Amino acid sequence: MKYTINQFRKDYPNDDVCLDMIFKMRYAKQPCCPQCSQATTFKRITGRRAYQCSDKDCQYQLYPTAGTVFEKTKTSLVDWFYVIYLMTSTRNGVSGKEIQRQLGVTYKCAWRMGHQIRKIMASGGDLLTGVVEVDETYIGGLDKNKHAKDLKPENMGRGKAKQPVISIVQRGGEVRTFVVDNVGSGNIYSLITGNVEKRSKLITDGFNSYKWVGKQYDHVPVKHNNNRVTHGEKHTNTVEGFFSHLKRTISGTHIHVSPKHLQKYADECSFRYSHRDKGQLMFHTILNRVVV
Repeated sequence: MKYTINQFRKDYPNDDVCLDMIFKMRYAKQPCCPQCSQATTFKRITGRRAYQCSDKDCQYQLYPTAGTVFEKTKTSLVDWFYVIYLMTSTRNGVSGKEIQRQLGVTYKCAWRMGHQIRKIMASGGDLLTGVVEVDETYIGGLDKNKHAKDLKPENMGRGKAKQPVISIVQRGGEVRTFVVDNVGSGNIYSLITGNVEKRSKLITDGFNSYKWVGKQYDHVPVKHNNNRVTHGEKHTNTVEGFFSHLKRTISGTHIHVSPKHLQKYADECSFRYSHRDKGQLMFHTILNRVVV
């Protein structure tokens, strides 16, 4: 179900509501005060992002934003929640300049908010299983826009002068993306074995770095040619579709992304793709990760 801007504004009209949400998410399952061990309630301290135990002999204080990306921030919690909303509701993300325009903050502040939220979007967890596609792509500009040193013969070749990226997609499930130094068999081996359950059906193209895959997985290599034809499940269309989304986000929304920060943008795209049918749940998934 789509989470609309009107619903968001109704749910989070001010900082007090946002702080109450963070408090509930962090401490709702805590049956008693950690200081006095009494089953008590916590009351909001006016003018501060803090709650205090209602026991007069205790008065222990909790700070819900401590240890989160909201700690010590002078930017309102509503603005933080709104940036999370934008990054989870837009198809191709939102740029730092757009955050700056909408919130009226400095670009430095907008850029930092975006990157802090992208860190929370990093994927991981259980191994992928079932039918899994793996492929590599390269992020970078056109040759005509590169420096002369990058166009020398020793710098040319598969992925050179561009940043290699490998994605692993479970059909009907999650995608995980990794920015790597090279697409050699060593890198690919560690990524696949660390993210895909053994004996899963693994579909790749005919690149030499995948030749070892058949020893540990049900490997289905796809030979690409000028007359591409999809035969049943023997294709890499899913991961290639994700690459199209990734490149549209980088070249369309952000215009340019440095190799230093590319992994964060890849994590953002992967998160949005993996949760693309979850609407409002995507927004609250980020909030849950913030308070963990």
